[in-house]
Amino acid sequence: MERRFARFAAAAALLGCAGLWLAACGDGPDVPPATPTAAPTVNTDEFGPAPKLGGNILKVWPEHGSTVTQAQTRSPNPANPSGVCAEVSFEGTPQYGQWFRMAVDGVEVTSELTWVIPTREAPKNGRVCYAPPEGLAPGRHEAALAVQDPGNLNAPSKQVVGWAFEVVE
Repeated sequence: MERRFARFAAAAALLGCAGLWLAACGDGPDVPPATPTAAPTVNTDEFGPAPKLGGNILKVWPEHGSTVTQAQTRSPNPANPSGVCAEVSFEGTPQYGQWFRMAVDGVEVTSELTWVIPTREAPKNGRVCYAPPEGLAPGRHEAALAVQDPGNLNAPSKQVVGWAFEVVE
């Protein structure tokens, strides 16, 4: 279990917020998990406690502790991305998507994210996804999403959520 949280901490450090990771992942009210189109198997016992969602990070997919197929981690349709995704709120983030940084398995993937934003005029919510063309390799994966002021990278993160899931062939 310590190894799992060490990976989350490494991802959070990569995002510039290791000191706040454990405290920030508990921010916000509990929100029921999203229902993906293909319902994954969920086993949170093996993966530790589920992250607290709310604030700017509303939902994550694959859900924490779930098992999904490798095909579900690809994005064949850029207009409807899949992979490692989050539904987010832009409240309090004047530069919208620039406030969000993601790491998967301890590697920052922010520059490879795909955004779906319903409007160009003051959007309230959006969806962000990371999906390598070949999908994620089978095995256990960990992801972290941080909300951080892009104009002040030394400032503490507004929110960090970390979660883990399993990919099968």
